[in-house]
Amino acid sequence: MNSEANGSITLWLSRLRAGDEEAAQRLWDRYFHRLAALARKQLQGVTRDADEEDIALAALKSAFLGARNGRFPNLRDRTNLWPLLVSITVNKARNEVKRQYRKKRSPHSEDRSIDAQSLVHNAPTGEFVIELFDQARYLIDRLQDAMLSQIARMSLEGYDIDEIARQLDTPVPTVSRKLRRIRKEWEAALP
Repeated sequence: MNSEANGSITLWLSRLRAGDEEAAQRLWDRYFHRLAALARKQLQGVTRDADEEDIALAALKSAFLGARNGRFPNLRDRTNLWPLLVSITVNKARNEVKRQYRKKRSPHSEDRSIDAQSLVHNAPTGEFVIELFDQARYLIDRLQDAMLSQIARMSLEGYDIDEIARQLDTPVPTVSRKLRRIRKEWEAALP
């Protein structure tokens, strides 16, 4: 791969559909830790057999196999990939919580079951996740500065301030200042 294509999610997805294992590895490297963090949040307060890394692995495997088998015809780039990965991860975490709830239904673990049940009912739906990403896309499109748009996109993709600064070769205080500006612009744009 040439250096320009090394960071292209669109190219990696295309190669993934063709069975390229290197593309799968690059996508795994890019998204695994963020999906594990999302799964950890979904599993909070629940004693479980599977951990957040198991959930993230299972989500990536499902997405990769689905892409290879043509189950996601609209999966073309990062704007389609991240909502899909979030939805799959949340659903797998929700299924783990349900499984643990069923496993622990004895009277001795009633308090734990109530917590698990409330987590299941409060987990976001796939439709909510898609709506959330549509709203994020709208807000990003309103930003007039290319760097602000890039920082907003990276922040929404789960990068922390240090990672954004490192990838954009920008000082951390600059990224922090731009994130504050983004928040102010978005607060003004939302009713």
